[in-house]
Amino acid sequence: MSPHNSLPGRPHRKRRVQCRGRGGGASVKSLEWLSSGRARWAAVFIIAAVSVAFLARGRAGSADAAADTTCLVERGEFIISHIEAGEIRAAWNEKITAPRVRGDLKIVYLWPEGEKVNVGDLILQFDRSEAEKWVKDEEGSLEKARADLDRDLASQAQRLAELELQIEQRQASLELARLNIQKSEYASPIEREQRDINLEKAERAVKQATAAFEARKIVNRVERQNLELRISHYEHRYEKVVKDFHRLSMHATKPGIVVYEVIRKRGGRRRAKVTKGDVVWGGVALLSLPDLTAMQVYTQVGEMDIEKIKPGQEVLIRLEAFPGPEFHGEVSKVSPMANEMEEAPNIHIFEVIVDIEEQDGRLYPGMSTSVQIIVEAYPDALFIPLSSVREREGSTVVYRAKGSSFEPVEVVLGKHNNVSVIVESGLAKGDRVAVPAPVI
Repeated sequence: MSPHNSLPGRPHRKRRVQCRGRGGGASVKSLEWLSSGRARWAAVFIIAAVSVAFLARGRAGSADAAADTTCLVERGEFIISHIEAGEIRAAWNEKITAPRVRGDLKIVYLWPEGEKVNVGDLILQFDRSEAEKWVKDEEGSLEKARADLDRDLASQAQRLAELELQIEQRQASLELARLNIQKSEYASPIEREQRDINLEKAERAVKQATAAFEARKIVNRVERQNLELRISHYEHRYEKVVKDFHRLSMHATKPGIVVYEVIRKRGGRRRAKVTKGDVVWGGVALLSLPDLTAMQVYTQVGEMDIEKIKPGQEVLIRLEAFPGPEFHGEVSKVSPMANEMEEAPNIHIFEVIVDIEEQDGRLYPGMSTSVQIIVEAYPDALFIPLSSVREREGSTVVYRAKGSSFEPVEVVLGKHNNVSVIVESGLAKGDRVAVPAPVI
């Protein structure tokens, strides 16, 4: 049979199908994965294989196969979207980091990953044997400093009491010397002179004893301050080791699920999730407690497509683990800076964050998703499959069914996605076109 059997005036048996769906119909939803940057090369090979098979059939004299299906032209919602793979994460995450304390941090207990926790649950435990020894050592040093203060305070009190007694004794000697002066009326000049000397000595002795007492009080105050500072120093050290000891036991501060972080293992460059027995550095994030009440999808878009992605765009989200449900979201952030793909450093990608509108018990951090970002939406458009379009003598044509044959019709096309294209003029609702268009 000649290829021209599909042209006008050549009777031909046709299979009729209906073109449906968003952006080419519900069928477009299932096919528009081709817009995924990661799927494009696969699409190229598929299209090439289909083209080769089609041409082989045409050369065999079966042009009817090129137009053995027709598609009903309809009006409906037309969607241009971009599809990528993504991963669910919590919008807010509490990171559990290793404490910055003295000594090695060896993990001896971890709460099972993915299990729910309540406030106060022990979720991570480090080895505390070394810390227990430090607590006992610092406690002993503090007790000794306090004992030293008590002993020195008792000694100071005794010395002050002795000096007070000395002042009283010398004060008594001074009073006696003054009394003797009063009795000097009948004494000889030598006796009066001696009594005056004794009075001066007694006065000087009282002054010396009083000065010694005041000096001792100053010395005692300085010594006491030094001892109190020493005690304060040991108290601070003791409080720190006790605090560090308690920091080796980490408890949940809110309900949620436990997610293990990927860390760089000691002794090498290997990165893996944290495990029991790991020895880690202080400050390293080990666990996270995601807030499951607000979830997001993190995805990556290539530099060739990123200009199409804008905050506020509608997103449809599907879970790989549960193919049935469809969730809704909105692009909340597009990273302003590109990153290199780990497996292909020459390819640059941008991180895109999508806020999920629904709260659902099936949404967990780490789940794989497919995200369909709605780039453009036309609520009432006339569209046809891309495969029904051909270039003919510089014009864009489709082959419209006319009775039992087809006639070429020139069309003006608008926006397209990976499956369908908008028809601006040339066709009307209810027309049928050949799918795929015959190769002439």
